This record gives sequence, C-alpha cells and structure tokens, in this order.
Amino acid sequence: MTQLCEYGCGQEAKHQFKNGKWCCSNNISNCIYKIKEIKNILKINKKECKFCKKEFTNGPIKNHIRNCYLNPKNIKLCPMCNKPIKHYKINTTCSYSCANTMFRSLENHGNWINGKSNSHSICFKYHKKECVVCKEKLIVEAHHYDGNRKNNNIENLIPLCTTHHKYWHSEYRYLIKDKVEKFRNEFIKFYYKNLKK
Repeated sequence: MTQLCEYGCGQEAKHQFKNGKWCCSNNISNCIYKIKEIKNILKINKKECKFCKKEFTNGPIKNHIRNCYLNPKNIKLCPMCNKPIKHYKINTTCSYSCANTMFRSLENHGNWINGKSNSHSICFKYHKKECVVCKEKLIVEAHHYDGNRKNNNIENLIPLCTTHHKYWHSEYRYLIKDKVEKFRNEFIKFYYKNLKK
C-alpha cells in the first residue's frame, strides 16, 4: 500500500519528516499543495496602490503610495504632451521623445539665436549645398569662419564637408585655408554687389 502525502496534495508520499508525517517532497515548501497555499496567502496579503493600481505584498506599499507619481500631491505633467512624469523628482519630461522635442527644437536648439533659424538653413539659403574644397554634396556642414557659433551672418558661414570641416579645426587647416578664403572673399564681393541691394 502506498502512502499518500499528508499535507493535502494527494500525491504519492516519498519522504517522512521527523514529526512522522509523510510528504511527496523532501522539503515541505516544495509540496504542490503548500505552494498553492502560499500563493493564496500572498494573494490575500497583496495590496494595490490606489493611484497607479500596482500590486504589492505587505512592506513597501506605504512608501510607494507616498511617492507614487500619480498621487495628486506628486503629479508633475510633461510640458510637451501633458502626461504625468513617472520619475517626477529628476526628469523634466515624460520620455526621450518629449525631451528631444523640448530641448532640441526652436529656441532650445543650440543654433537658435534671437528668433532666427539655425546656421545650416541660413548658409544653404545663399550657398550651394556642396563643400567649397572638394564639391562633396551628400554631407555638408555650415562652418563658422570666425569661430563664433552665434554669428550666423551669411558672410561668416562657409559650406564644408565633414572631413574638410575637421581639417579647418585641426593642424591641417593650411591645406584648405586658401580655397576657403578665396570662396569667402568672392562671395562677399558678389553678395554686396548683387544681393544686398
């Protein structure tokens, strides 16, 4: 005759404990019935945050409710999309997308100066979008001739490819300096003669 588990699972008992009871497992906490019983106890003790509906077992619920981002005392809305900010203590926006929109557009963009658009759009409004040194047309940057990134006057902006832009800001400037200065001087003569009337 086979012995059945005395803890309620009804399976064949394989181990006898010091208290004389038989169990299907060598550890009572591994008994299927006990596992179900423990899960039920945990379900009974689970508490839900009244703001975000996240479930907790005992301990951290009070601290969570006090700091929950949906708690009316803590709500901080995203200035871009008006959604609550989850990490309201450290973040200004609710997501990377909103942060990019907020900090990398219009007046918050590094090249936005006094309501004027950035150096690229000003540069390519008057200059052909090609490097003045090598005629590269795919990747072209607006170089600030005087080194002042806030000076977006058209005479100060020179279209250069990334390679030649790096040349200008390195020890190899001498390799392209004559072409850049020739382009700038010719443009200034043309600009003041024809366009600035």
